Amino acid sequence: MRSIIAVLGIFFTVLLMPAVLPAQGDVRSATGMPIPIGQAVTWGKIELRGLRSGERKPIITVTLMAEGVELGRSIANDEGYYYFLLRPRDGAFLVVTVGGTEIGRQPIFSSRGDRFDMEVLWTDGTGGGTGSSDVVSVRDAYTERSAANQRLFERANAAAKAGRSNEAVKLFNEILTSDPNDFVAWTEVGSLHFTTKKNSDAEKAYKRALELKPDFAIALLNLGKLYLSQNKLDQAIEALTKAVEAEPNSPEAHHFLGETYLQARKGSLAVGHLYKAIELAPIEKAEIHLRLAALFNAAGARDRAAAEYKAFLEKVPDHAERNTMEKYIKDNSGN
Repeated sequence: MRSIIAVLGIFFTVLLMPAVLPAQGDVRSATGMPIPIGQAVTWGKIELRGLRSGERKPIITVTLMAEGVELGRSIANDEGYYYFLLRPRDGAFLVVTVGGTEIGRQPIFSSRGDRFDMEVLWTDGTGGGTGSSDVVSVRDAYTERSAANQRLFERANAAAKAGRSNEAVKLFNEILTSDPNDFVAWTEVGSLHFTTKKNSDAEKAYKRALELKPDFAIALLNLGKLYLSQNKLDQAIEALTKAVEAEPNSPEAHHFLGETYLQARKGSLAVGHLYKAIELAPIEKAEIHLRLAALFNAAGARDRAAAEYKAFLEKVPDHAERNTMEKYIKDNSGN
């Protein structure tokens, strides 16, 4: 039986669109929920661009975080709207996850109102395995960027969205010439190099970002993925462990740390992180159940493998291999 963990070969860009100060009637219309008038609310729309014809739309989850504590989690509806029935203080973050991949955090500022719209670009990468160059990108973590550099940043993001990597790198380098402390720009440069297989340049850029901000989870995560793609497992474990420490609620960091431990033949350390990834993103990371099932099956723990297949089918009931999995469950657990 084939048991394959799905790995995304994608590149994300998040752009904060101009804030809109809405009436609550707009919230009710957008979400279809009977939100009481006067209820504090944080909401917005996430627009997904780049889906191919016939491609299934991935699940988009927005998590509201403040001081390391999860205040709520919202799955965007079919139109892309999400909402929370509270209004956190400045300094909270909206953590956006698409198809199981965390793409970054959008800080909340009361001056922008209650609505936070975002645009996400989804484009195919090469895929093909856990070490593929699926990288994440976030814009708003660096608060010292000048207005002129912000305009360059927007142009660089637009170039990256259009697939003009060389132009995007050139624009990001213009930013870094005038402000070498912009660790987000360094991370973006690293991610562009990673997606174009310039691994040495990507590593240098990520390391520069981490010299400026050692706990920048996105740079740590992408550096770990880079090392994993090169089979540098010890270095990948080091970077991904730091990513988990920097962002304990990142399902992506736990997922890739667990996968790296598996490849390093340290299964006992891997399982906990894989289960944590599922706990943090139960639907988005449902495919990890298949990875665990394969692991338990190879170890002869068929009852545990059957339990993982059962858990997966509860989340993905229309999977193409449902009948095969059900037979395995019946043969190995009696359920």
